[in-house]
This record gives sequence, C-alpha cells and structure tokens, in this order.
Amino acid sequence: MNELPKIFNEFNEARQKGFVDVKNLKDEGKKIVGTYCTYSPWELIMAAGAIPISLCSMSDEPISEAEKHLPKNLCPLIKASYGFALTDKCPYFYFSDMIVGETTCDGKKKMYEYLGQIKPMHVMQLPQTNKGEAPFNSWKSEMILFKQRLESEFGVEITKEKLKEAINLRNRERKALIGFYELGKTCPPPVTGTEMREPPMTEVTSFYCCQ
Repeated sequence: MNELPKIFNEFNEARQKGFVDVKNLKDEGKKIVGTYCTYSPWELIMAAGAIPISLCSMSDEPISEAEKHLPKNLCPLIKASYGFALTDKCPYFYFSDMIVGETTCDGKKKMYEYLGQIKPMHVMQLPQTNKGEAPFNSWKSEMILFKQRLESEFGVEITKEKLKEAINLRNRERKALIGFYELGKTCPPPVTGTEMREPPMTEVTSFYCCQ
C-alpha cells in the first residue's frame, strides 16, 4: 500500500509532509516497522534493512474513534495510539509494513490484539524483572524470535555484520542525542527544553511521533 489516504487533503501541512516523507521511502522500496516502546530492538529492524519508526501518540484527536472498540477507562495513550491506527491519520502507522510491541501493560496487550487485525503484528513478551538469569534468557529468546520474524516477513537474512553495523549506528545516535540534550544544562542554555520540541528542530526527529 503506497497510496496516500483518501483524507490526505484534510490534514495540516506538517502531517501532510509526514505522509509524503514516508511515502517516498516506500516508493524507494523501503520497509517500515512501527514500534511502540523503547524496548523495541531497533538494531534488529535496521539490520533487516527496514526503517523503525515510533508510533506513540501525543494527541487525543482520535480517542473517540478508539473508544468505539476499547474500554473508555483505558489510558489516553493506548486509546490515541489505536485511534490513529483506525483512522488512517498517522502517516507512520499507515505506511508500516509491520508493527512490533511489547507487553508493558494489559491495556497494550488488548490493543495489540486489535492491531493484529489491521497490520502484521509481532508482540514481544517483556520480562517483569531484570534480576537473575531467567529474565535475561527469556528476553534473549524474544530477540531471537523477533529476528526470525523479521527475516521471514521481509525475506532477508540478518547477519552478524549487519547487526554490528546497526548497533554502531544506534550508539552514535544515542551519543549525539546525549550531547544535544546536555546543552540544556549550561547557564544560560543556548537552547531550552521547550525549544527542542518546537519546529524546525522537531523536523529532525519527525519519524519519532505522531503530531
């Protein structure tokens, strides 16, 4: 599905740009994997030749649509995330070839069941503690299962070399972000936390959220 949604002309300029940017990637043959939590192993996705994009929502715009399916007492984040999936208003979910989520809460588990009816869905079983060897082995097994799912879904092989390249790139990105946010500690700061979240700076990280 590389076509823009029928309601594209109803969106503001910023959201239209998001749709066009991701559509261009799809037109180039890129695969998109939508993620919901920071536990998602972006390195594996990148090693599979796909582009990971965060889908967590910061707007309550589609909540009313989500409440037609989900209990109203679920948290707004879950309802907004599912609402964007239902309404084709999130460019990153709309163009995703696959969605990955983790069992961080019961509400998200239920949402993943519904999302699986819309897109190919992979759910990683998150250990409830980081203490001991058993949780480590459990999460390692989840990583292996996700690797196999990516390879099967996209017809690729995730080699050690590709994985090392992806890990190195992600580590460089993390270091760059740390350096950027450290600017807020200087007195006076050259850029404030509020300014970091405003355009044009948010355009640099436009693939990380639904505006």
